[in-house]
Amino acid sequence: MNPQPCNPFWDYSVSLYDREGVATVCLQLQDDFGLDVNLVLYACWLAQRNLVLTPAHLAEVDSLTTRWRMQVVQPLRQLRQQWRAVAPAKDLRSAIKALELQAERQQQDQMYTCFSAAQALPAGAGALRSNLALVATGTALADENLAPLLEQLALLCERVNSG
Repeated sequence: MNPQPCNPFWDYSVSLYDREGVATVCLQLQDDFGLDVNLVLYACWLAQRNLVLTPAHLAEVDSLTTRWRMQVVQPLRQLRQQWRAVAPAKDLRSAIKALELQAERQQQDQMYTCFSAAQALPAGAGALRSNLALVATGTALADENLAPLLEQLALLCERVNSG
């Protein structure tokens, strides 16, 4: 197997996701609001670099990864979740989880390649909340439960970024 290329976005995502509370919030954004966790993490990573996510760049990244997400990542996730109640499939679930993680890594590699090839994004301290709001555009933004989750994630990211 070829070694994975350097991807600071992936490294940041793994580090952030492992922090207390982050995975829970990300999964709730995914499960309750249909947000792609990788896009959420991308918004956080850009903000950590003081970069503002633009609608055009988000559309480009999303367009680049939608097919992969829908045809590879989501089916693996669905299969893994379906087998939760099947005790004899525990080892298979673990194998599928590893494949799902590998597929998400490939998605993030595509996203990082897109970032590297893109025109420079505008700089902007304090971009975190606007980046997250942009990723959430098109979801149930009016839902009273979404804004507090985005704020909770922003606070968790700020704690990581300042620490």
